[in-house]
Amino acid sequence: MESVLILSKWNAGAVALAAEQLRARGLRSVLITELPDNRHRDKCDAQVLVDWDSENLSTLIDRLDRRGVVPVAVVNLIEPLLPWQGGLAAHYGLPGVGPGLDVLASKTLVRDRMRALGLSTIGFSDDPVEVDFFPAIVKPSRESTASRLVRKVHGPAELLAYRRHLAERGFGDTEMIIEEYLPGVEFSVDGPVVDGRFHPVLAVEKPDHDEVRHHDAGLRIHPPQQEHVRAAVPVLTEMISAFCADLRLDQIWLHVEGRADENGRTELVEINPRFGGGMYPTAIQEAGGIDPVAAVVSMSLGEFTPAQLGPVRDQKIIGWVDVEAAELGRVEIDATEEDLCALPGVIKAVVVDGYQVTDLEQENYFLRFALTADSVDQLRARAEHVLKTAGSYRII
Repeated sequence: MESVLILSKWNAGAVALAAEQLRARGLRSVLITELPDNRHRDKCDAQVLVDWDSENLSTLIDRLDRRGVVPVAVVNLIEPLLPWQGGLAAHYGLPGVGPGLDVLASKTLVRDRMRALGLSTIGFSDDPVEVDFFPAIVKPSRESTASRLVRKVHGPAELLAYRRHLAERGFGDTEMIIEEYLPGVEFSVDGPVVDGRFHPVLAVEKPDHDEVRHHDAGLRIHPPQQEHVRAAVPVLTEMISAFCADLRLDQIWLHVEGRADENGRTELVEINPRFGGGMYPTAIQEAGGIDPVAAVVSMSLGEFTPAQLGPVRDQKIIGWVDVEAAELGRVEIDATEEDLCALPGVIKAVVVDGYQVTDLEQENYFLRFALTADSVDQLRARAEHVLKTAGSYRII
């Protein structure tokens, strides 16, 4: 049976869903992880350990050779593991190799390329001394996940204080990028890239975005409702297509975040080489009629074509909410997924009773739900009904 590697870090990477897709194709899933007790290990056919931070590609290849694993594809949905994905693809002659992966692995390199192509005018720097634009957003250039270590600063003093905070927490050597803060409404666009062309299947407006911590909050809505956000979607799509064509990207899914203001300025916030997390896969299937996990597996094998895309369905409004804990401890919640899914309009709910909050520098969502409605007013009313039904929670 042919083997496909699934890369995972921090227990993330849509491992269980990818393994299910591979099994349906008659392929063997081999989990590559730093965690011996990875919570998804039983979903895969085999597991190979590697310390992503201290070991190297040749060590992993030696372990695969000793196990007799010769992969036919690599599935990776974790940004910091892009160099590993590229190295494995190059070594084994697999789909997915190319210099574009190296650029996508660094938010700084993405900004450099967008500026060189004339696609962005946003101010940015990887050197705090050179920053002369405020307010600004500070975030990791490579080790990014769940809005971890993202901070808004309003001047040089706050930037210096945050650098001290990072050093005190042991993150002083983390590669960071400082970017001009853009006013306006944040939105996102998801879709596959085939032969250098970005094909969006889901556009999402974030009217309740947390502008203090820069976490997703409140409702996210498809399709976008404000006119200037709707107008920004095709603008950002063409920018990303030009970027993808320049890098000759192919067979990769992108989750792209942007901002739009009422004056018509549209700017890229960041590009993530994966589909959006949480309820994004559910919304993508509901709106676009395509399973993004199945699409990513198909891409890893070099088999995806635009013909697999269905028409985007905008008949109903789709929305979803993630509820975040703001204290350290263990979350206890009495609501069940079955209770919430029985409510009007709810298409999926995830309740994580016992969620452990160990770090407030990242998003900590323990309750998520997606729902549909015929209007934004009805969507908000249904969301409030779900939150009321879910009731209170405790952090122990």
